[in-house]
Amino acid sequence: MKKILIIGITLIVIGLGLLIYKEFIKPVNIYTVTNSGSKEVGKEVYLKATFEAGSLITDNTNGYYVMFGDGVQYIVYMNNKYAAKINRYLLDNPEDSYRIEGTTKLIPSDMVERGRRFVKEWLDKNHNHEGVTETHSHEIDEEEFYHYFGYVYLDTTNKSYVVNIISYIIMMIGILCVMYFVNSKLHFIDGYDEQKQSA
Repeated sequence: MKKILIIGITLIVIGLGLLIYKEFIKPVNIYTVTNSGSKEVGKEVYLKATFEAGSLITDNTNGYYVMFGDGVQYIVYMNNKYAAKINRYLLDNPEDSYRIEGTTKLIPSDMVERGRRFVKEWLDKNHNHEGVTETHSHEIDEEEFYHYFGYVYLDTTNKSYVVNIISYIIMMIGILCVMYFVNSKLHFIDGYDEQKQSA
């Protein structure tokens, strides 16, 4: 019976340890990852978005969006409703930023071509050439694409909730083990008292 108590306490400690460990893994600014040319995936990052430039591709639920933060552009994969919420907030609060958190993933190869087209269209439309009236084309190659966006994007749909869920499950099992031990002890004491009284 003591084994159940030991297992229960051990599981509770492990669960708490995972939560504490998760708390100390602070996300870093995604700029430090993209600017260094890193291809590290699964890294906890954040972006203080100041402007949503548009989407590269979307489906019924999620999409790849181009977000600006600290004057730099990034690709962010997120829920379309979440993207709309962020866009509304930034439009209503142009002097503010919106913190977006997630993990890094490698930019898929099929996204490079879409990104190149996006940059070209964006620069053609928004880049001002002082004293020049003719239209300029801003074609960029693959190397320049990675210069603009880095090798990774921010995935908000892959947050580390799994660690929290696993931690809570482990702690719950541990608590149940401890409760079972305590309950068994109480029943044992009650049974012992009854036997003593009947004797």
